[in-house]
Amino acid sequence: MRKILYTICGILAGIGLYSCSLDEPSYGKTTSNSYYQKESDIEEALTGAYLQLRTTWNEYALNHYFIGDCTTDDALKGGGGDGDRAEVRDLSDFTVYTTNGEVGRRWEILYRLINRCNDVIYYAPNAVGDKDKLARYANEAKALRAFGYYCLVTTFGEVPLVTVPMQPTEILKVPRASIENVYSLIIADLTDASALPAKSAYGADDAYRVTRGFAKTMLAKTYMFRNDFTSAEKVLHEIVEVDKDYTLLSDYGMNWRPEYENSTESVFEIANKVYDKTIATGTNVPHFFTSRRVSGYQGYGFHVPTQDLYTAFDADDPRITYVFTQTGDRYKGDTEEQDNTESSSGYQDYKMTVPTVEKQGFDVWMISYNIRLIRYSDVLLMYAETLNENGKSGLALPYLNEVRGRARNTAAMDPRRDKQKYIPATTANSLLNITETNKDNLREIIWHERRCELAMEGWRRDDLMRQKRFGTVMRAYASKYNTSKGANFNDERDYLLPVPQGERDKSNDILSQNPGY
Repeated sequence: MRKILYTICGILAGIGLYSCSLDEPSYGKTTSNSYYQKESDIEEALTGAYLQLRTTWNEYALNHYFIGDCTTDDALKGGGGDGDRAEVRDLSDFTVYTTNGEVGRRWEILYRLINRCNDVIYYAPNAVGDKDKLARYANEAKALRAFGYYCLVTTFGEVPLVTVPMQPTEILKVPRASIENVYSLIIADLTDASALPAKSAYGADDAYRVTRGFAKTMLAKTYMFRNDFTSAEKVLHEIVEVDKDYTLLSDYGMNWRPEYENSTESVFEIANKVYDKTIATGTNVPHFFTSRRVSGYQGYGFHVPTQDLYTAFDADDPRITYVFTQTGDRYKGDTEEQDNTESSSGYQDYKMTVPTVEKQGFDVWMISYNIRLIRYSDVLLMYAETLNENGKSGLALPYLNEVRGRARNTAAMDPRRDKQKYIPATTANSLLNITETNKDNLREIIWHERRCELAMEGWRRDDLMRQKRFGTVMRAYASKYNTSKGANFNDERDYLLPVPQGERDKSNDILSQNPGY
């Protein structure tokens, strides 16, 4: 991936080739047939696809967390008040306008990703060069395109299905495709991409490329979202029992330390490593999410864990240490304690807190910190869930308990802190193995375990939607805490986001709108 990051400079320098004019839809662009002639052209185009997930000031991860967590019972918007990033507050309250900026940002980023992937997939077969490598590039692009469409269809429903390079005038005539057709493309792309190499097959220069494990994990997520647990089980069996590309780290907290970036547990990371400080390859997401008051941090304080999430954990669960920062915590090398006075819950997001000693020499907007988007524990819990849904509850237990066992053996005291306000009092009875085999009861246990294990990682909304309990959970949250967050949830409207009005205007209303908006 170092090679890919360095290539970004060339991509940025030539960005005019890919840019859209103001009157073009953000999901369409012009292409140059004379450019994609050789292997190096295709590789640069693929680098441009990867780049769409980490473009400075328009990082996908920020949108992933805002929409994936702040619309749920796991996270509050935070920030400097209701007016600070108000579009996220509207998402949280389910009072979303069709002009919502965060909604438009998701649509734009993902279609720009898809467009770059379309170029690679279309032109790679006829380019001059190593045919095996060109085929691999096309499959990488298919995996990324499928990821883009998965994130679109699960939040917007029907979306325009653009699979080849097209002129803007052509794009404007493309209506929304059926959900079935979008899922068919996703499944086909991910099936092809499952032929990608294993993670271990890549060298250091290509360490962060998408792999067969990523493709298969997204395929399993797709099947589970469609309630096809039989197909999901087959794919997850391949990942866990056949391929065996991943293992859990021995300690939960290791996942967020720099020495364990792209670890054996990491299925997909958005690489923000800074190898050369003159090249802007870092991320600003941590600065958005850290404490507003502490010297060396002074972030914007968004993405605040809720009290409801905190109380979901057993008091002796060591994962509490690595999900929440609290006032009074202090990281080694800091002169001040964390101060979360401005956090409405009193917590901040640990997983996006980069200690001062790890940011030395970096601009706060260009931190060298990878976004851990998918981890192997997610895969194990999906496998446990599918086995349970398929009537194999006893077989599900080892995978559920593997995740719990790792949590049980995690250090309750964070080695990166020299002062910790709350240290879970672990005992021999902490997080005991689950023995329940009643299907309905075990389902609830697995869902709860997913909430704790994957807390603040942007997948809560996805889970609540596919479990068909998003509205029930959010209305209960609003009632429990007497808050507007979740109170307005309408089951006929709020399982989907609105199609951005700007895109509908450009298409002369060829793009229809979702119900209720």
